[in-house]
Amino acid sequence: MNRVLVAYASRCGSTRGVAEAVGRELAALGLRVEVLPVDGVTDLRPYEAAVIGSAIRGGRLLPEAAQFVRGNRDALERMPVAFFAVGLSLLRGSREAAASLEPVCGLIKPVSVGLFAGALDPRDLSPFLRFAMKLIKAPVGDFRDWDAIRGWATQLGGCLKEGMCATGQQSERNEG
Repeated sequence: MNRVLVAYASRCGSTRGVAEAVGRELAALGLRVEVLPVDGVTDLRPYEAAVIGSAIRGGRLLPEAAQFVRGNRDALERMPVAFFAVGLSLLRGSREAAASLEPVCGLIKPVSVGLFAGALDPRDLSPFLRFAMKLIKAPVGDFRDWDAIRGWATQLGGCLKEGMCATGQQSERNEG
């Protein structure tokens, strides 16, 4: 395994932070990693594996993440792919978060799945979203479990590096 893409869709930066942490862990294992927003990926040919992450909004992945998977399905089917989702809904349990990944997991069977609580800083939101989050009484703070994120990435990286992640071979859910 030589080059790994970590592609993400984020609105307020929480998921980008998780993607960057995953990229650092994979790189520390000796993998060549590129971390990009999904809309910045133009060609999957240079990559031998992909890790795709998205924020969860309203119980769904961000549309650009789902569109990225649909639009690149042929290329993604030929490589190991892992998915991760980041959202405050994980503070209430993983059912909604796991359900948010069903549309992409139905297209590409992942070798691993990571589900991680996110962060909410009202200063990062538009006035409308700030008002909406206040109305629904969304918890404010950084709830990302960096140890769980790094642990998932390290486990995934070991699998990728050793060539043990055959496409669609296994699926693990790690919640943090």
